[in-house]
Amino acid sequence: MGSTVSTIDDPAGVATNAVDLRAAREDIAKWLHRPEHDDGSLAPLMIRFAWHCCGTYDRHKKSGGSNGGTMRFLAEQADPENKGFAEARALVEKVKRAHPRLSVADICVLCGTVAIEATGGPRVPFKVGREDWTEDAAVAVHGKGGCPFGDGAHNPCGSRLPAADLGCSSCPLGSPAHVREAPTIAAVRATFERLGFDDRETVALILLGHQYGRCHPEVSGNENAWYAFDPAHWNLFEHGLGYLSVYGNIDQFVERTTAKGKRQFEWDMHGLKFMLLISDMALSWDPAYKAEITYYNRNRRQLRKDVATAWQKLIELGCDGRLTPEAT
Repeated sequence: MGSTVSTIDDPAGVATNAVDLRAAREDIAKWLHRPEHDDGSLAPLMIRFAWHCCGTYDRHKKSGGSNGGTMRFLAEQADPENKGFAEARALVEKVKRAHPRLSVADICVLCGTVAIEATGGPRVPFKVGREDWTEDAAVAVHGKGGCPFGDGAHNPCGSRLPAADLGCSSCPLGSPAHVREAPTIAAVRATFERLGFDDRETVALILLGHQYGRCHPEVSGNENAWYAFDPAHWNLFEHGLGYLSVYGNIDQFVERTTAKGKRQFEWDMHGLKFMLLISDMALSWDPAYKAEITYYNRNRRQLRKDVATAWQKLIELGCDGRLTPEAT
């Protein structure tokens, strides 16, 4: 059984209560700087990693989420949606060595939370107390493998994490996009409904995550940055353009298929390539999601507040009654 646990395992699984996180926050913010990685920062990767640790939650089955630290197990790491996280796990290991009182489960989501603030986003209050389950404890909850994986109804690989593109529906030629792309739109909504988020929260979280970083052909088959101007920093500006301006120029995007056979939409703006996944385009195609994009474009300050609230909700899914606010 032990052979299926990765190197970020903490056998002691020490829970944490009312810990002063200032030193840990400072270390994480410092270690996010990585000149040789993508756009010089691990922040986008750590935000994605934290989301993947939490996005397995199922409010109907009362399982999944960040508690238990199940991303430590090789079965969850083998989820095709979890490719490309080697450097994220290495950073978690580094933080664990420096701050051994913190559980790995806490560190995984703390890194993403600090990354938001360190790149110019809002500070999100953090609560500690997630446990690092043994593999036997995880198996008792999730079954073979010990991970909330394998029962996803909307991802061909079985993952509980969402797929970026489920292809077109069978519909008449010339049907509107929200009909043609109904499988992906429905899967996005079903994923966030399972987590317990409404359409407005869904849009806030997708905008949060996809203002950062870029796709890699060897990981997802897609390529390029979502927001080519500055993929390593907060771009949901209260004034000016920023990432929301991408949706104001949606007509400039054209569909293409990457060398790996993945569909995506691109806007080549004088040599700068902006990329949107099919699941991103859903925010423009679906009338209800589009209404939320319009709302946030007119209420930028509210978007910043809502992002912080939705992120805190996300990272606490499945942790009811066990978390304690960080010391202030």
